[in-house]
Amino acid sequence: MRLSYLFLLIVAFLFSSCVVVNNKSQIIKNNEVSNDINEKNNLSRQLANLEFEQNTDILQITNEEIKFNANNYKKIFFSPWYSSFRNYKVQNVFWSFKLYQNKNNEYYFFNKQKIPIFWFEKQIFNANIEKFGELDKKALIVKNSILKNFPTERAILKNPIKDGEGIPFDYANDSILNIATPVLVSHFSKDKRYVFILSEAGMGFIKSENIEFFTDKRAKIYENLKFNTALKEKIAVYDENEHFFFESRIGAIYPYYKEDENYFYGKIGSKKYKISKKDAAHFPLNFNDKNLKAQISQVLNLPYGWGGYDFERDCSLLTRDIFSAFGFHLPRNSAAQKNSLINFDISMFSNDEKKEILNKFAKPYLTLLYLPGHIMLYGGKIDGKNVAIHNIWGLRKNQDDRLIIGSSVITSLEIGKDEIKDENLLLSRLKNIAFISLNKDEKLYIEQYLKEFKK
Repeated sequence: MRLSYLFLLIVAFLFSSCVVVNNKSQIIKNNEVSNDINEKNNLSRQLANLEFEQNTDILQITNEEIKFNANNYKKIFFSPWYSSFRNYKVQNVFWSFKLYQNKNNEYYFFNKQKIPIFWFEKQIFNANIEKFGELDKKALIVKNSILKNFPTERAILKNPIKDGEGIPFDYANDSILNIATPVLVSHFSKDKRYVFILSEAGMGFIKSENIEFFTDKRAKIYENLKFNTALKEKIAVYDENEHFFFESRIGAIYPYYKEDENYFYGKIGSKKYKISKKDAAHFPLNFNDKNLKAQISQVLNLPYGWGGYDFERDCSLLTRDIFSAFGFHLPRNSAAQKNSLINFDISMFSNDEKKEILNKFAKPYLTLLYLPGHIMLYGGKIDGKNVAIHNIWGLRKNQDDRLIIGSSVITSLEIGKDEIKDENLLLSRLKNIAFISLNKDEKLYIEQYLKEFKK
């Protein structure tokens, strides 16, 4: 009897233990589900609601047909080979070093650990700046590369907790240099891992394995070759042995020495390649509605990448790459792009007045819209709203929070109107309209109109 009673006690204990464990597991599981829901709700509150379907079919048609002068583009493209580092001062070239050494500036690695000053000093020592300008030699980019203002592959981030910082804001990144880009080499880093170069997009460090030196004779031959331009983004291109060579990028131009019905055949550095005519076309493309929409469609809905982070685009890389295929050159950053074109300051006008100015003068796909730190391609109207094509991280909600977009998109200039302050709207911050194509009469008319409009 005692044994039976003891047995029942043991069974009851085990059963009750299982119930307790199961209840705890259920509580933990419920908490995890609750946390997941909260995270999703928080994320949904942070993400902007896009007003339009994200494809080029919704964009208005342009009747503009322009053949830009590709010789002007190529003159800028090859300009590093006609330059010299003797024309530059060291203190102006390595501008980022002082920022990184400033103890008032805090930077972080991707693991959210603060970067110590001694780490920056170690990389600066490796930069070998006392050898600046020593080589002054021509070279060619033979692998898609990230141009860095600091000799490192590590991401240099600001406060990773904030919406507008952390990944993808690697402050060491300056731009993307496509394969087949001509550069001028200043010198090697002390460890020979990096070279400091000049490109048409700017100066900086890239991996030394990503270049091939050219003699003057070889450079001249290369410069006189014909070029094609990519029609597809991120297509694998193969060498003559059918091994992967590089990934295509919209806005890139590649040399070729022959073609047939189906392919272009070229040589970049010491390696030959071929690319299908479904994926590339003769450079430059004619600027027309069909070609323009095809280019935009390839770069739409792609992630935002500050300075080319992960080989993606920021705002000015997007506008620049769209127009490169047509043989029209835009500088690297937003302010430089605005300043390279005929532009008009409209910052003093109200939002309604800005809309009126855009409706009257802005040319769809031939007008850039500039606000401090951001540039957009004007896309005309959709559903009666002025729209832009641009790559943007997000819209400011307050000092630290952003209404995140994080990709290349088509939006109105008042996206987020119900969620952010009016002063933070794209339209409110719009400062300049800049024209890619504008004749003298049009320029004079706009000047006179704006002068009268201010009264």
